[in-house]
Amino acid sequence: MNTQEFYAQITEKMIHALESGTAPWTRPWKVTGDGAPVNALTGKPYRGVNALNLSWHALSMGEPDMRYATFKQASEKGWKIRAGAKGIPILKLVTVTKKNEQEENPQKSDLLIPKVYYVFSARDLEGVAALEEKPKPASWSGKAEDIRSKLSSTLSVSVGHGGGRAFYSRSDDRIQVPLEGNFENEEAYLGTLLHEFGHATGHEKRLNRAFGVYGDSVYAFEELVAEMTSLFVGMSTGITPDDKHFENHAAYVDSWIQVLEKDKKALVRASKQAQYACDLLVVNL
Repeated sequence: MNTQEFYAQITEKMIHALESGTAPWTRPWKVTGDGAPVNALTGKPYRGVNALNLSWHALSMGEPDMRYATFKQASEKGWKIRAGAKGIPILKLVTVTKKNEQEENPQKSDLLIPKVYYVFSARDLEGVAALEEKPKPASWSGKAEDIRSKLSSTLSVSVGHGGGRAFYSRSDDRIQVPLEGNFENEEAYLGTLLHEFGHATGHEKRLNRAFGVYGDSVYAFEELVAEMTSLFVGMSTGITPDDKHFENHAAYVDSWIQVLEKDKKALVRASKQAQYACDLLVVNL
């Protein structure tokens, strides 16, 4: 599989999920043992589109073990790939040395280009150690005020309460959410709050993303980035918005599909930007 085929495959997969109402961010992340997929050899978490694709795989299989390894890594450890197992494609940036022959004194330069690799789930690796029991995720009970205050102070974003909807205003650099008591529980409130902080990371003085205007493709792309930011934050913390949030955002599905259909690389770019946004939020929790 080349990179263009990877872009097309994961895009079609997402379009199908959106059409059938099974986008990965609508799924509960507590069904898995790890918050995020990791490399079985190094323990390093996968990021961006790879985190999306591998966690998606784990959820679809109902698999609590989210460790993955390449064929080469498995061989190095003496693990055998189960007969009939299928690898899951991931993207990795590799260094390629290029020589500019048109220059009088040709100079070599290193370029980073994406390349497709395949990894195998721990369930398909014979000889891999059993999954160690993970510590219980941190309890966020009673911490909503502290988290809100810390993020507001660290990112310099004001947060107001009241009204019937949650939103982020880029022009005012301000978040507005309903009163906490209007949510099903504290975690649902936190999930929505973090989603809006995800939008706030895109302000020009932070990660500087384009926001567009309501109804256009740029606006739809930003909403896609925010949803995946919630997904990655949920994988890291266990905090996700409640069902009402996803019901309200179902209106964006058609516009997301249009964005993905027009640009097969859009999902990879959105995943990358969402990972940066997630990093900025989680490090400050």
